[in-house]
This record gives sequence, structure tokens and C-alpha cells, in this order.
Amino acid sequence: MSLPLIDQLCTTGGCVPVTPDDADAFLAPGGMTVLFFTGDTAQRPESFDVAVILRELIGAFPGRFRTGVVGREAGEVLKKRWNVVVFPALVVLRDGAAVDIIARVQDWTVYVERLRAALDGAPSLATH
Repeated sequence: MSLPLIDQLCTTGGCVPVTPDDADAFLAPGGMTVLFFTGDTAQRPESFDVAVILRELIGAFPGRFRTGVVGREAGEVLKKRWNVVVFPALVVLRDGAAVDIIARVQDWTVYVERLRAALDGAPSLATH
């Protein structure tokens, strides 16, 4: 699997690959986390756009959240856990509970406003 842009998120962007086997360990420290569900990049090339956006979000909100990358195979298993139905998606979690899911490519302002709301304590999706 050669996905240089997405791989760069993990090698130089501070993101961690997340699989079904290690998802709980990744989330164990609690706090704010963003999981990037890439989906099948052959079918969803916009995943590469979301990878660029995520890299910029990490820079715009330094140190405010940890980031995991959920590849295609892992995503097929983990999507049910957080009700991800559309790829690519950024799942914003607080202490392991989904606060927001931002699917597909959106305008930059959508990402910033929704991530800021989540980081500032918006209720989780479970309480909506």
C-alpha cells in the first residue's frame, strides 16, 4: 500500500495508525482525539484532500487533540463503533465518545468551526 500523502501524516505529521486491535489503547489516555477514516482511496480520492486538510487542522490547533489514521480495512471494522457511514470522515472524540463526524470534503471554515466547537465542549453526538 503506497499512499504517500496519508502515510506522511503518520511519519511526519504526528498521527498514529489505528487498527481494531489497538483502538482502545490509542483512546485510553482520554481527552480530544480525531480519527481520520480514509476509506478506499481508489474509490474515494478525496481522502487525499482530507489528509491535507487534517494536516492543516493539526497546525491550526496545535496540541489540542491527538490524531489517528484509520485505513480502509480497519475502517470497515471500526466504522460501526462510531456510526461512520460516509468516507472519508473525521471523527472527533472526547474521551472515546463521538462529538462530531465531518464527512467528505468540506469548506475550510466548516472544519475550523466544528472542530473549535468540539474542542470548546460541544455535547457529544450521543446526547443530541
